[in-house]
Formats: sequence, structure tokens, C-alpha cells
Amino acid sequence: MKRKNSIKDYNNNNKRQRQNKTTIDTNSSSKESITTFEDLPNELLYEIFDYLIDYHAFQAFCYLNNRFQNLFFHSNFPIKINIREISKSEFEYYLTHIIKPCTKRIKVFQLSNPCIDPCLLLFSLMKHLTQLTALVLNKIEANYIEPIVDHLSSLPVLSSLTIISINNLIKKNNIYSKLLRLSKLKYCDIIIKLLQCPKSLLVATNEFSTIEYLIIDNEISIDQLTIILSYVPQLRHLSIGNLTESKHDQIEKDAVNLNHLKSASLKLICVPFNQFETLMINYFRQIQVLSIATPFPRFNPDINEYINADRWQQLISTHLLNLRIFDLQYASRGLDPYNKHQAFETLIDKFNSKFWIEHQWFFNWHYRQTTSSNYANFYS
Repeated sequence: MKRKNSIKDYNNNNKRQRQNKTTIDTNSSSKESITTFEDLPNELLYEIFDYLIDYHAFQAFCYLNNRFQNLFFHSNFPIKINIREISKSEFEYYLTHIIKPCTKRIKVFQLSNPCIDPCLLLFSLMKHLTQLTALVLNKIEANYIEPIVDHLSSLPVLSSLTIISINNLIKKNNIYSKLLRLSKLKYCDIIIKLLQCPKSLLVATNEFSTIEYLIIDNEISIDQLTIILSYVPQLRHLSIGNLTESKHDQIEKDAVNLNHLKSASLKLICVPFNQFETLMINYFRQIQVLSIATPFPRFNPDINEYINADRWQQLISTHLLNLRIFDLQYASRGLDPYNKHQAFETLIDKFNSKFWIEHQWFFNWHYRQTTSSNYANFYS
């Protein structure tokens, strides 16, 4: 019995020793394979620094050691600037020690602090921003916009522009005209309240824009939109946040052909379907992706045409032959629980026909009754 126990103890000891050795070897191997942040090559650090567009993140990394300082201030890699919520002292430090010394390397400049005068900041830097490709002005006072737009032509490689105002534009202006003349602009995203096309902006004849992605979230009429479309023959994507009806009975087609236009998203504000249909036929024949939203009009015969399956089928099968993705968001209010509700169901039931199933475009709807009104939503 003693011998058996001795053999068992010996085997257990050997097993524990092997396990301990394995653990030691594993830990040793792990320690040998650990790479510290400082050991990363410059190329990888540049990739990481590319995301450090916030003042606090920039400051935290910049002063860790001399190597990082040299990479920030004595190299040629492009940088991004993002000025958000920041104190006056922090902004002055950021401007003096980071922005101004690196101006010629800035490729993206984002300003979203309404307490900072964008004209005072940008005008002193403009002539040195030779590598700036993207400018984002968020939460900007409307009266600053046109003076800034006047200076954008001095940015030789500016290809992306975003402007979002926090208040209404009051004075008459030529902002659209000036944006369309920027020679390198590919992406333009604007939300400028009460921005209108000036009467002086006529249909383009021999002067065209390079814009390929156009996003307008402020209100714009079909008449104004068709004028702008005449300037952008290279347009690939269009998004309109508040499209209103034309003041004219007929929507004339201009000479421009939008052969590159592949996707469009339109939010329609009481636009008669006849006008919408003409707009599609005249300008959107090449479209592949179409998203349409009609938010809460009164349930009436004209607006009901947006849920007329037969009319949509005729438009798509005759004029929108390249359409692959179709997204329809229809919302109506003022349905009574009986007659209009039944008429609504009769209309949307036709979206279950063979045409829609073959395209794999499927729809759903729901009805909601409140104390003030009744709502119906129909969506794909």
C-alpha cells in the first residue's frame, strides 16, 4: 500500500511540475511577444493619429514623449482639426500651438462651436490651407455664411463642404451661385434655413459644376431644384430634405442629362404627384436607388396618388428601368375610422400584385388613432 501511494505521489508531483513549467513557459512567451505603444512603427502611428481630431485627444498624445512631438510637429503627414465645445483658453492654446504651426498640413477642418467667430478664425488661415480637402461648418450663424463662401475659391483642393446654420438667413444672397462655381467641389451638404435661389441664377448653358454628391436639407422648390440640376451633369447622389411644389403648371426639361445620377432621396412637402412624376421623367431616368417620403399630408385624392400602385408601376416600368431599390414612406392624417380608412386599405392592397413581388419590394402599414387625429403609415 505504501509503495502504491509513493508512486501516486511521485506521479502527481511530476504532473504539477510539468504544469508549472508550461505556465512559466507560456508566461515567458507572452512577455516576449508584448509590443508597447511606443514600439509601433511611424506608419502605424500615423494611422492612429489620423483619428485624433479632437483637441483633448490631440493634447493627450502629443506630449507623451519627444518622439510623438516630432511626429506631430516635424513631419509631413496630413492632420484633421475638430473644434467643438472648448474653453476660450483651450481654443487659444489649440490655435497657437497646434493649428497655426500645422496649417499647411491640415486636410480636414471641422468647426462646430457657435461661440467662435468662423470668419475671424478662417480668414487668417485661408491662404495657408493649401492641403485642405474637407471643410465642415456646423452650428454656424447664418450671417457668416456668404462671407466665408466668398473666400472658398482660395482653397485649391477643397472637394468636400458641409454648412449647417443655427438660424435663418435673412439677407438676399448668391450662395448657390458661388457654391456651384467652386472648381474642385465634389461633395456639398448644406442646411441653411431660408436659403433661396436668386433670380439671377439662370439655367446653365456653358458653365457647370464638378459636384457629384449634393445634399440640401433646407426648403427648396422644384423650380429652384431644376435650375441647380442644370449645373451638375456629374451628379451621382442627390438628397433633398424639404422639396416643395412648383409654382408653374408645366415643369420644363433642361438640356442637361444626369446620366451619372444613381441614387436620390426626396422628402416631399405637399408636392402633387403630377409634378413629381414629371420631375422623375425629366431628370431621374437613370436612377437605381430611390427613396421617397411624404410626411403627414391630409388624406386627399391628389396626395393619395403616392399610394396608387398602378401609377407607380406605370412610371417605373416605362421610365425608371434601372431602378433596383425602391423605398416609399407615406404618412397621412385625417382618416376617419370608416370611409377613408377603407379607401386607404383598398389602395395599398394593390402593392401585393405580381409586379411588386417580382421586384422583391414589400410593404407594410399601420393605423393609429389619437384624440386629435387619426394617422396611417405606409412604408417599404
